Amino acid sequence: MVKIRIRNPQSLLLGMFLAGVGIVGIAAGWNLSMGDAAEMGPGYMPKILSSILIGFGAVIGASGVTTEGQPLGRWAWGSAAVVIGAMVLFGVAIEYLGLALTSAMVVVVASVAAPDRRWPEAFSFAVALALACVIVFRVALGLPIRVWPF
Repeated sequence: MVKIRIRNPQSLLLGMFLAGVGIVGIAAGWNLSMGDAAEMGPGYMPKILSSILIGFGAVIGASGVTTEGQPLGRWAWGSAAVVIGAMVLFGVAIEYLGLALTSAMVVVVASVAAPDRRWPEAFSFAVALALACVIVFRVALGLPIRVWPF
């Protein structure tokens, strides 16, 4: 029996995560027609990108047993919950508050997760991100997203 020594658990877990996301992507698009490169079907890009993700996961995961790395350490569950909550907040609030306010609000809420947060920087980044979102999604792409709640 071969005993595998995990030298870099961070890389191994990242590789497993990426491969898992890729597998879920392929499973979710399983019934979509693939088509070919000349005439792509709706499943072409999801399946190609998911396959690439699985490949990256395999390479990164393999480096977990071939290279030295740092141990995992403690997991910041509270911070992860705050960031996930900020993403859910975006999905719920975008309809009511508009793109600009929701984008800024999500940055401020997610900043709570950082142990070394500096509020002036967080507010500056919130304003910059809100402006960038409006420029990219509303002006450049012309998406019919409400910018303000009124």
